Amino acid sequence: MKSVIDLKNVGYSYQNKEEVLNGLSISIPEGKKIALLGANGAGKSTLMLLLNGVLKPNEGQLFYKGEPYNYKRKGLRALRQKVGVLFQEPDSQIIAPTVYEEVAFGLSNLDFDKETVRKKTDAVLECFYLTDIQYKNPHHLSVGQKKRVCFASVLAMAPDVIVADEPTSGLDHPYAQQMFKEFDFLNAQGKTIIISTHDMNHAYEWADYVIVLHKGKVWQCGSADEVFANEAALKEAGLPQPLLLQLAKYLGLKEMPRDVESFKQLIH
Repeated sequence: MKSVIDLKNVGYSYQNKEEVLNGLSISIPEGKKIALLGANGAGKSTLMLLLNGVLKPNEGQLFYKGEPYNYKRKGLRALRQKVGVLFQEPDSQIIAPTVYEEVAFGLSNLDFDKETVRKKTDAVLECFYLTDIQYKNPHHLSVGQKKRVCFASVLAMAPDVIVADEPTSGLDHPYAQQMFKEFDFLNAQGKTIIISTHDMNHAYEWADYVIVLHKGKVWQCGSADEVFANEAALKEAGLPQPLLLQLAKYLGLKEMPRDVESFKQLIH
């Protein structure tokens, strides 16, 4: 399986604290929908910030398509065109005084002329239903609106890898569905999507590939079917097995359904 990002013996600790990640080595497969799972404190958010170069490991190394990460200003600028990150807390990501300027900010720092920046920004604003509020201060918006603004600003850069930390927290159901439709659309174009989530049921239904962290190490990784079938390993990592698998096991079903419709067909 071809990888897009590789981590080799990566360790990270925040100042005056014990290590959050310890000797972490993993290859992230290219073009997959990936769920990053783990109990609170497992290191998920730290790993996601390392992937985008927001954090630099204390030890070990990261590689993007075989090339080591370059943490100089020019190198980070190039990396963030390839790996976009959506933070869990949108206020930590928003920097511009208007929604329009926030979405256009990244594009304005690339080698695009003003007309191209305008066209690309307008298209993304329309896609995320932000046109009507494009001149508002994003800090004055609801949490859900802020998340949509941040996601729009990430996608405007057209990265090959999209990293999202709890992307649907704070979103109403229709907008959460819209976000995952966008993830699916981007993945169909060959983009690698990595989401951190506590929703085991949604992760089981959505993901191709799963990475489970436990105490700063990779506890499990593999296809969704492989990882979620190992109930004992999930329990040791402090995670429940998805409800559909629990029900299928209780009912003695031979096949393991990946979604509600599959489950209905198996029990009829």
